[in-house]
Amino acid sequence: MAVLGGLALTARPARASDPPSVSDCLMAAEASLKLRADHKLRLTRTQLAVCSSPSCPGEVRQECMHRIDEVNAAAPTIVLAVKNRAGHDLSAVRVTVDGQLATDHLDGSAMPIDPGPHEFTFEASGAPPLTETVILHEGEKDRRETVTLAVGPAPDPSTVAPLSGTTPGGGATDATSRPASTGKAQRVAGIVVGAVGVGGLAVGGIFGTLASSSWKTAQRECPDHTGCSSQAMNDRSDAVTRATVSTVGFIAGGVLLASGVVLYLTAPKGDSPRVGFEAKPGGFAVNGEF
Repeated sequence: MAVLGGLALTARPARASDPPSVSDCLMAAEASLKLRADHKLRLTRTQLAVCSSPSCPGEVRQECMHRIDEVNAAAPTIVLAVKNRAGHDLSAVRVTVDGQLATDHLDGSAMPIDPGPHEFTFEASGAPPLTETVILHEGEKDRRETVTLAVGPAPDPSTVAPLSGTTPGGGATDATSRPASTGKAQRVAGIVVGAVGVGGLAVGGIFGTLASSSWKTAQRECPDHTGCSSQAMNDRSDAVTRATVSTVGFIAGGVLLASGVVLYLTAPKGDSPRVGFEAKPGGFAVNGEF
């Protein structure tokens, strides 16, 4: 017997083919509320299917049909994939959820599961069972879970690239050479950036010298800054422009040089490249063995 709104309801035996009675509808509606509060969404949907039957009172039926949509939206689903040790999909897999059989055949379709933590056990012929715990959340759709069972021969070690040591032919593997090559690349990048920074400083120094020369010429031609000739004005303008270029060159060169030093010093240890700077007419050159 159940109580809904102070009304005592007594269930009567009924055949599966019988439409639910009014009392059956009310009891199912009440049961669905408790099941929903307990996050048992699959059982909630079962009870809502009863109280949304055409034989139920109109208001009860409409309310239950509306709540079915809400439960369907909240119910999480999971898509299971099981592979053997060679990475091939398995379909003949028995899956139990919290000790109850969920399926004995996987076809890639989504399975509705109540929210919360669940214990999944996977069993296939020729492999020991595998158990995993998965936490599903309300509204989570098509959660992908892939497991590997110890079915079939283990992968041939000769087909798998070793992570350390030497190759079958006795040479060093990529794993052992990768840190050195990575460090070398970073050091080369640091040298290049630093060289550009040195170039910026050189440009700043050159334009600083030119700016000073232009300013001295303008001061000599027009010391009072009044009634100056056009040549004196041009020299003064050149001085300002060259001073600006010099300032930018010094700032950019200093930043790049500092960045290059940081890149070089923080590179992984390994064979350091041999580098030298060679002064040439009109500039300099970076040479060495990278």
